[in-house]
Amino acid sequence: MMVLNMKRRRTWLTGLLVFILGCAIIVNQHPGKLAHIPEEGYLAPSFTLETVQGQSLNITQLKGKPLMINFFASWCPPCQAEAPDLVKMDALYHSQVTFIGVDMTESDSRSAVITFMKKVGIQYPVLLDSVGKVAKEYDVISIPTSFFINSKGVIVDRVEGALSQRTLQAELSQLVKISPESKASQQR
Repeated sequence: MMVLNMKRRRTWLTGLLVFILGCAIIVNQHPGKLAHIPEEGYLAPSFTLETVQGQSLNITQLKGKPLMINFFASWCPPCQAEAPDLVKMDALYHSQVTFIGVDMTESDSRSAVITFMKKVGIQYPVLLDSVGKVAKEYDVISIPTSFFINSKGVIVDRVEGALSQRTLQAELSQLVKISPESKASQQR
């Protein structure tokens, strides 16, 4: 009797595992219906924030072109260290990738962010996450944290910690390679 119960449990658990695996395969075959999870392979959560100039920006307005989002704070030493490389790469990849900075303004001030942008030479949009809502949606637990998002809005990579120029260039190069829209604009 006990052996029969063990076999039934095993059969039931195997069936459940096959069902879960089948659901996962089906979901991954329909990228337009991906869940919004801040991890590689999932749609980037949509958000709207205010720029340092006071304008509203929704990242869905930027769909169609690869996107690099960098969560930072002006007072953060690793953020300060990687900022010059972000500026260089923005100048190099500007026509192929949209750069966005998201300042963690719940621990920063607008004036400090503006001063930092001028000091480093940041030209790309910097958004202010004044209550940390977007950082929570993206599960940002340390800064800097960067997201590389393809032209369809799917997260290609997430990097926690400061990016070296070499790593940043490799990430951007890979992002451009996998984005068909970027290839088309290079051929024009």
